[in-house]
This record gives sequence, C-alpha cells and structure tokens, in this order.
Amino acid sequence: MQNTDSEKKQPWYEKKRPWWQLVILDIVLAALVVGIFAFFHLLLPKLKLIKNGMPDPIYEVNVAETPTPEYDTEGESDPEWREKFAEFFTPETVITENSYSSPDISIQITKHDTGEDLTYFVADIHVADIENFQTCFALEHSSDSPENVAEENGAILAMNGDYCTNQSEGFLVRNGLLYMTEQTKSDICVLYYDGVVETYGPSEYKVSDLMEKEPYQVWKFGPELLDKNGNPKTEFNTSDAIMHRHPRSGFGYYEPGHYCFVVVDGRQPGYSNGINMENFSKLFADLGCVRAFNMDGGASSSMVFDNKTVNSPSGGGRYISDMLIITEKKLPETQETQEAVK
Repeated sequence: MQNTDSEKKQPWYEKKRPWWQLVILDIVLAALVVGIFAFFHLLLPKLKLIKNGMPDPIYEVNVAETPTPEYDTEGESDPEWREKFAEFFTPETVITENSYSSPDISIQITKHDTGEDLTYFVADIHVADIENFQTCFALEHSSDSPENVAEENGAILAMNGDYCTNQSEGFLVRNGLLYMTEQTKSDICVLYYDGVVETYGPSEYKVSDLMEKEPYQVWKFGPELLDKNGNPKTEFNTSDAIMHRHPRSGFGYYEPGHYCFVVVDGRQPGYSNGINMENFSKLFADLGCVRAFNMDGGASSSMVFDNKTVNSPSGGGRYISDMLIITEKKLPETQETQEAVK
C-alpha cells in the first residue's frame, strides 16, 4: 500500500514510533545533557589545570601568624635525627647502583620478586633534615617524563606523586606552600615540619585545624593504607575499580626522618601483574610502617634513582606532573643565584 500525500509530508517528530525507540531517544538525550554538564563543570577545569599548571600558591604556610613550632623550620639539620641515624650516613657522598649516602641522606633500594607475578621496589630512606624530603612539579608546572622531572629538580631519588594537577579541588600543600583549601571526600596524607606523618579520612580533620599545625606537605590521592595502630586495613575509601590488581606507588612512614617509597610494577604478564589494595596495605605493614598512603598508579607508577628509572612502568610509562623527591639541600649561594636568574 502506498503512503498518502499527508503521510509523506508528516514531519519526523510527529510520526508515531515504537516505545523502544522512545526509550533509546530519552537515554541519548539524558546522556548528552550529563555529558555537557560534566565537560563544563568537571573535565574543563581539570584540563585547564593540566594545560596551565598549578595556580600560584596562596601563601607560605610556615610564615602564617601561628605559634612558633618547637621544631626547626630555618633549614638547619636536626641533630637528633643525625645522631639517631648516624650509622646510615657517611662523611662523604657514596653512590652505588642501588644506594646513596651522604652526611644528610641515606637511600637503599631493593628489588623484590615474589615468583607469583609480583615485582616491586622499596626505597628505604633516612634524612637528617626535613628539607631533604621535598615535592616538585615538572618544569613550568606542565608534564614530562619522570626522569626529566627528577633531573630538573635535582632529585637523587624520586617517585611519582598524587597527580595533583589533574585535581581541581581539595587540600594541597607543597614544600610549605598552600595551593588549595577545600575539604574533600578523599583521604589525605600530611607530612609535618617535625617529620611526623598522619593520614586522615574525610571526617577526621578540618582544614583550618590542620593549617594551625603548619603542614609541610599534604597529598590528596589516597586511600590511606594502614589504620591508626599501623595495622593493615580491609576497607578503603576508594572506588571498586581501584581495588583490583594494578601497578601502584605508595609512601610509607616509620618515624620522623625515616620513610620509604614503594613502587609495584603491573599489567605485564609473566613479570608482574600488580597488586590489589588489600595486599598493598599488608605490604606496608610487613615493612614495619605505621602510616602509609596510596599515590597515583597505573602507567604513572615510577621510581627514578640517579636520573635512571629503576622499575618497569606499565606500557612504558607516561608523562607526569609532580613527584616526591629526596635531594641534598641547596646552599644559600645557590638559592640566591637561582633567584637572580629568575
């Protein structure tokens, strides 16, 4: 039967359609609305951060009008740490394939192969001064290879950080400089000027209270890996997707001046498939840490020592924006020279 002229001229939107086509159309329209909202309110701000880098810091934390801390923030080495860890330091700088020692720093890197498709690297770290432990951004706050970021910032040892340039909100402090002050639903890790490390769940802190304690570093990826007694956790403040076996990077704390970086290789069958969150937590407990925090993972997981990548990053690795680094303190003359150049 042929269609009448009126049916031929009937606009498409007036034609009767099967119910399933209407359902699909509704789903498509809803997805389009959500996608537009997500782009302008979530993705676009992050893209601007990645393109433009971190915003200028709000102010330097340790010059705020707060009570003077009992610990030193003027850059002098802590005599207690130097004496306590004396067996790890050396009068002269000594560098081997997997270790570094000087009057202020001791680094020992070990590779662990469990034989169960799991390979990871542990950097055991002792420092005589909190300023030997720093964080850094890629040159001009963009992104670069881990080796370049480490070399540009004078790192002896470096591990990828929390990818903070991909986060448009949260509580963020780097080397005593405050960048963001928003409360978030994520766990945070705080390194204080006295060398103490604490991890907090979203309901366990207020930004204003922590600011009064003058934090030196605040990371905001997470989750925290150990409970307040240093025991491994079985429930974590993160998504189910992150819980499975992946390449991972984590920061561990033993006591003031004694820390560790842990990088687990993954997504490489026959070599290392990565580690799930629960076993990552147990790993830090087995190492003897009392606090531990999960950093960015996947292809970002990388450890660089003496300007060379120690581990085997997934897929060959990727560019990153920020790192945790161990470095010798810059002499005042060097700092003045750098300021003059700027």
